[in-house]
Amino acid sequence: MIEKLIPAAQANALEIGDAAHRYEYLVITTLPHEQRSLIRGAIREHAEYGKWELMRSCLFEGGGQKYWLRRRVTRVIPTLNIRA
Repeated sequence: MIEKLIPAAQANALEIGDAAHRYEYLVITTLPHEQRSLIRGAIREHAEYGKWELMRSCLFEGGGQKYWLRRRVTRVIPTLNIRA
């Protein structure tokens, strides 16, 4: 299983997804001989603990699969204006 994280800045530059929202993407690529239960478990853990949501999945002819997960990037604006 190969996991590749695409940060929000790079995703917007590649024009992946909706430009109005800021998302970061995680692409999981699996090989045909990998067990589906392990793949499902990994995706479930990403969704539960990392706040990822499954956006797209693709089954290739040889049996490999690719999953695209995304999560919204929350930008925190500082409310304190501390100057020394």
